[in-house]
Amino acid sequence: MNKKELLEYLSIKPHSIKKIGSATIITSSDDHKYVVKRNNRKADSFDYLQTRNFNHFPRVYSNLQDEVELTDYIEESETPKEQKLQDLVYLTSILHTKTTFYKDVDDDYIKKIYEDLLEKQTNIYQYYSDLQNMIELEVYMSPANYLLIRNISLIYMALNQSRKYIEEWYRIIRNNHKVRYAYIHGNLEESHLLEGNDLYLISWDHSRVDLPIYDLEIFYRKSFLDIGLREILEIYESKYPFKKEEYYLLLALLLLPEKIDITLKEYSRVKKVTNLILYIDKTLSFLENNSKKANHHTQHQ
Repeated sequence: MNKKELLEYLSIKPHSIKKIGSATIITSSDDHKYVVKRNNRKADSFDYLQTRNFNHFPRVYSNLQDEVELTDYIEESETPKEQKLQDLVYLTSILHTKTTFYKDVDDDYIKKIYEDLLEKQTNIYQYYSDLQNMIELEVYMSPANYLLIRNISLIYMALNQSRKYIEEWYRIIRNNHKVRYAYIHGNLEESHLLEGNDLYLISWDHSRVDLPIYDLEIFYRKSFLDIGLREILEIYESKYPFKKEEYYLLLALLLLPEKIDITLKEYSRVKKVTNLILYIDKTLSFLENNSKKANHHTQHQ
């Protein structure tokens, strides 16, 4: 059903309509507020989550087949950014705890992950190696290129550390064919947590059954300037402790630098390079300050 058909089917009579970004806020004649947006979900997340006793999302009135997604509007309370990020990490640990299960995998599955990671790492290394060679031929470097060359060793250091953890992960997992899965949100960021009379996760368009560490990787890359990796892990593992191989795989992923788009305008490239260097520096600093944990992480059963 489209928006009009869905509202008629549910006997919702709009009193006022307000557009906010890609969503529409509808206030009904009885003063109840709803959010309507295009339905991009590929799985029936909410029914599954309810069967696992995870109800931290606004009430959903539409079906997976509907053109639009209709949910309750959540009145947010004022929450400091730091607290909101901490709450998001904790809620993620609850999501993974309630939906986790073990899956038997074969050698081919493990080998494919391993080979894909190595290929990705090699690709990134070659990208920055080629970019370095190109920049060093310039007579006058742009600010972005100069900043990148000054810090290129950090990029290579991160790649080398990533390779180390890929190999550690593979060494352990190749002898253990049980892999822990959970239902992941797939797009964690501060704006996707609403804090009202409870905690609510929204924007489930990328949700799926997958490795739990992917949620943390996405979240840290988006939020590293506002919350440290050590704090994230302490909050998350208080509810959902990592197995050793999961910890190594997470570190391997986090240490893979993102590629800088060289077609961006200079100001945007400077910002991108600056963020990349800050990201790598913070992540490597975490490893340096927590080397004992990184190298001898206790295996949780």
